[in-house]
Amino acid sequence: MVEIKVSAQIGAPLESVWNVISKVDDDPKFWNLTKKIRNISKKGNELVREVVIGKVDKCHQNITLVPKERLHILWTKGVLTGTKDIILSALGSATLLEIHMNYKISGPAGLFSGRIKEELQIEAELALDLIKEKVEGRDHVIPMEERKSWADLIRG
Repeated sequence: MVEIKVSAQIGAPLESVWNVISKVDDDPKFWNLTKKIRNISKKGNELVREVVIGKVDKCHQNITLVPKERLHILWTKGVLTGTKDIILSALGSATLLEIHMNYKISGPAGLFSGRIKEELQIEAELALDLIKEKVEGRDHVIPMEERKSWADLIRG
């Protein structure tokens, strides 16, 4: 089992954060491993969809939206099974956003569960940052590093 928990305080009211995270069709904008989404069915606050993660791994998700409280994502079929919960808590004029992921990795990917856990941790942290930036109205900035040529590395 892979368990990941990350959280961040967002300088915006709970409703503003909910308006961003509840648009689950926008998940690829925040979750970098999610490449494609195909909605299968929707009934009220319940959604079933197929998600392509990585390059070709298809997974099925059942999503339950609990307005202004949480998203509960149940991964039912594919290389990942388990749950992802995105939880909101009001902190005065700010919001605490928590992500709890609890996955079982199956198939050949299970051989690399340590590396996959690292990737999922990075993905969760990046998703938090991207959601926070979107809600707070800030542009995403990618830090630039000075690149050196191979010759500089040999001399350096």
